[in-house]
Amino acid sequence: MWRYRFLIKGSEQELKWLNKLAQHGWCLAGLRGNWYHFKHVKTTFRIFSEYVPSELVAEMTKSSHLFQVLATVQVQKPDIQVVYTGSDRPEVVAAQVSPGDPKMRLEVALGMRDKAMNTINLLIYLGVGFFGVLIFTMQTGNQLLISQIYMLIGVCVLFRFWWSAKNLQNQIVILRRDTREYDGAWLPTMHVYIEPLKDGIDTDTLKSLGRWHLVGHSRKGGYWYDLQTLATESEIKQVLRPMVPTETTVNVISWLGLAPIGWII
Repeated sequence: MWRYRFLIKGSEQELKWLNKLAQHGWCLAGLRGNWYHFKHVKTTFRIFSEYVPSELVAEMTKSSHLFQVLATVQVQKPDIQVVYTGSDRPEVVAAQVSPGDPKMRLEVALGMRDKAMNTINLLIYLGVGFFGVLIFTMQTGNQLLISQIYMLIGVCVLFRFWWSAKNLQNQIVILRRDTREYDGAWLPTMHVYIEPLKDGIDTDTLKSLGRWHLVGHSRKGGYWYDLQTLATESEIKQVLRPMVPTETTVNVISWLGLAPIGWII
């Protein structure tokens, strides 16, 4: 059985999906790009994945211990391989295992996103060129109908790639916040207004949200911060609420919004 999934190789989401199929008797047997090959087995497998340097994969696949090497896939950025192993031993199936290195998963996800965006751009160029040639060569009504069908198929394929890239970007946002790796990321500036406060908040303890900049404060104890972040307004308020007094008001304005009415620096 073959299944197509656009998932971060070695991610927690991918492992959940693979193990869900394994519980129904479908064990991973191979990988080609985003196509997953499964074989039906009589026992229940527990599947794991790990990032391994390319030079160590050969030695790893030769060894036969508790785990079987089910599949390997080469990743270009970074230059590693994702090795999928599995076991049908009861003690392994029942074991609790934590996810792999989030920084490495972030690098793999960024490489997959770049590849997906390049594919989308290529499809757009090919589609525009194809329909341009088709329009100039159309002579009958049937050809017009065929071109409309081709256009609909092209839009569906493009939407599928776009939706996959969007879901991948959502996972990248989570990984960036977990690892605090924001290099190369576009961070929208959120405007955070807090009042009243005796002193400013300790932004060093809030680095997981992003980059903080104190803009100014008023005589009434109001503080204005600019926060470059990938977090939403509700997430920022949720993190700040335990750090300020109960009577303090926290307003978060998006980078497209306006300051609260009556705010005076």
